[in-house]
This record gives sequence, C-alpha cells and structure tokens, in this order.
Amino acid sequence: MHTLTMQSDRSRRRGAAGVYVLVSVSLLLATAALTVDIGYLYNVKAEMQCAADAAAMAGAWELIDEDRLTGLPFMDEEIAAARNTAVRYVAYNGSIDGGFSIDGNSANSLTGDVVIGYLDNAADPIESISFGDANEFNTVHVRVRRDADHGGSVLLFFARTFGEHSADVSAEAVATLKDGVVGYRVMSDAINANLLPLALHIDAWRALLDGTSGGGDGYDYDFGTDTVVASSDGISELNVYPGGGATQLPPGNFGTVDIGAASNSTADIARQILNGVNQADLAHFGGQLRLGDDGTLLLEGDSGLSASIRDELESIVGMPRTIPLFNAVSGPGNNAVYTVVGFAGIRIMHVHLTGAMNAKQVLIQPAFVIDETAITDSGSGSSYFVYQPVRLVK
Repeated sequence: MHTLTMQSDRSRRRGAAGVYVLVSVSLLLATAALTVDIGYLYNVKAEMQCAADAAAMAGAWELIDEDRLTGLPFMDEEIAAARNTAVRYVAYNGSIDGGFSIDGNSANSLTGDVVIGYLDNAADPIESISFGDANEFNTVHVRVRRDADHGGSVLLFFARTFGEHSADVSAEAVATLKDGVVGYRVMSDAINANLLPLALHIDAWRALLDGTSGGGDGYDYDFGTDTVVASSDGISELNVYPGGGATQLPPGNFGTVDIGAASNSTADIARQILNGVNQADLAHFGGQLRLGDDGTLLLEGDSGLSASIRDELESIVGMPRTIPLFNAVSGPGNNAVYTVVGFAGIRIMHVHLTGAMNAKQVLIQPAFVIDETAITDSGSGSSYFVYQPVRLVK
C-alpha cells in the first residue's frame, strides 16, 4: 500500500508538471507572438513618422516661391504646391504593409491629412494653426493614418489567435518656415551669418517693393546657371550707392556699417562681404546682433563704399544676402550712427564702382534668404524675405 501511494503521488506530480509546462510554453508562444506584432506595429509607426516628417518639411519649403518677389501677394500657387508635395512625399516614404497615402485636403479642414496655415510662435507647443491671412501661411501639418477611414487598419499576424485582427496606427508632423527675423547669433566658427555690412534706408526699400521707386528692371538671376544676366524678370532693382538708398545722408557716408569692432577696416568689410559675419564679429555685441525691445539697433557707420571692395561685391553677385534696414542716421563719416529697424533679403545684381560719382552702382533686388543663424521673434514684422530654415516643431 505504501509503495502504491508513492507511485500515485509521483504520477500526479508528473501530470501537474506537464500542465505547468504546457501552460508556460503557451504563454511563451503567446508572448513571442505578441512581441512580433508589437515590433511590426512599431516599425509601421516609425515609417509613418518618417513619411510625415519628410512630407511636412518638403511641403513647407514650397511656401517660398520666387514669384512672390515680383510683388504678387497671393500665395494660392505656393499653397497648392505645398499640399501636392506633401502628398507625394508620403507616397515616397513607406514600404511596410503596402505603403501610405494621404488626401491633399484642398478644403484645408483642420482635421485633414494636410493642413496649411500660420504659426506665430513655433516654440509654443499648444499654439494652434491659424488661417487668418493665407498670404502669411508658414506651416504645414501632415497626418499619416491607417485606420478604417484611411486605407484600412494595419493587419496583425499572431494576435489574431486572441481575436485582435488589426490595429490603428498614426503619425503626424508640423513643419514651419519662420520669418520675423530680429537679429543674428553665430554659434559655430563653421557657419557665419549671411549679413552684409551695408545699410539701406527702409523708405527706399518700401518704395522698391511697392513700385514707386527703383532703378528699373534690367537684370535677371538665372537659377539654372547661377548667374545674373541682362534681362527683365519682373523684379525691380535699386541702387544702394551712394547713400544707402536714401537721399539725405550726412556728408562722407554712403551706407556702410560696422558689424564688429568700431571703425572696421576695409579688410574687415571685404571679409564680411565674402564670408559673412562671424562669431568674433558678434562678440562685440555680446554674442548676438539683435533689435532691442523698442525694435531698434544702433550701428556705427563707416566712411564709405570704396572701389577697394569692388572685387568682393562683384564676387557675390547673384548670391542671396541680408542687409540691415535703417530709418535714421546721424553724424558724418566714421561718426555716423544708424538706427537699424529691420532686415531685408537681397541679391546684388550689378556692381560698378569706378568713374564719375553719378555712374557708380551697386544694384540690388529682393531675394529670399535662408539663414540658420537668424533669430526670430513672435509677432515681429521687422524682416522681409528672410527666414530660418524649415524646422519640425511638433
């Protein structure tokens, strides 16, 4: 009897162990299966995010178009291009589960796949896109979704055993092209600010933009060859020599400013024309050149725009640069002080600094400038055609 009881106990233990093993194996297999599905969904999500990021950024870049420089304020074509580009980039990015597609949302519904509008403060995570003035739109919001209403949910593999056949997955990205430039900060020796040490009177700039003044339309920048040719492009030019585009500057001053040490040498000005303003230059302003709380910045003037920097100016013809805008200047020559009130994107189109005074020219026209050293501020209207690079903000 004693032997029989011991054998029965061993049999029961073996049976219980078998059950435990079976349950454990089942749990391990279920865990492994779910891990596979979770990993798959993670990969789908990652691809969706890449697609959304790429589409939002590519779309935002489309909000810049050279046609806007001709004075046409309406951005209908740019907005349509941004929308179409976002749709294409989502289709380009995505190979898992048959790829992704989105709707262009031409009605610009707030809940659509592609929403285009305006963000004033891209650093504010809770600010909503606004739609007040389409000509100020600077932001593209892209949603990539897989659910019952958007291409169908993502099908699962092993989770079907537990009754879960599919899962909804989504990703979204917001990219902004920020203007409102109020200054410059150079953080690296390898990257300079594309800022010229030449100042332009804001009244002359505004007159150029509204067509009431200027130097005609005799030059065109050819994007295919990166050259300036004698032709009309619908964008007027302005001669900034002499006098920074103003008619009443103090004697002996022609619109050059010291961005750096006081009384910059001709060599300093030539260097800044060629290579931009560097970190050492801005160290004289505490590390950044920025408009103050009153919207102004004082810069000392230089004695003139001499023929000795003609070669440097000619070497950057056609290249986009930024120029400070001023509304007042006092004092003659090197004692001049400019009151800077903003910045403008320009392109030098023609340089002639020899011969008679009335024959000298430094012709500029408006141009888009993208500068990663630019500082922007919420609500600022101090810059024209100057932007930070497109950035993902949400």
